[in-house]
Amino acid sequence: MYQNFIRVVDMVNVIISQYEIPEMGDLYLLPQKGNVAFGTGKDQWGFSLTRFAQIFADKFKIERSKMMVKLWGDNFFDKEKKCWTTNEVSASGKQLKRTFVEFIMDPIIKMCRAVIEGDKPQVEKMLKAVNV
Repeated sequence: MYQNFIRVVDMVNVIISQYEIPEMGDLYLLPQKGNVAFGTGKDQWGFSLTRFAQIFADKFKIERSKMMVKLWGDNFFDKEKKCWTTNEVSASGKQLKRTFVEFIMDPIIKMCRAVIEGDKPQVEKMLKAVNV
């Protein structure tokens, strides 16, 4: 799924590059700049990296702008070493998930499953964790 997001953003940027004019300024879409939203009209929800970056910036005690960069691209969090890395394999040889998947997509999928299954305590716990 992550690769699909990358392809769509890249395709839109190719189209933008064909029609851009200097007077319009920088129009390129970059999730780490906060100018891309992900969502579903059918289920009526969406998000950008900005909100998640603030949540995790507070948790990891780093600036939101730095966290936004860490949440997109080939960035990984090695839980064993408790550090950010661009290596997709931990020191012990375990495959790491991209931070977008680990910190954003997996929790969203978990939330959707809890809602569908009617697990109200889990939903409330997760909403509280993201301050909603």
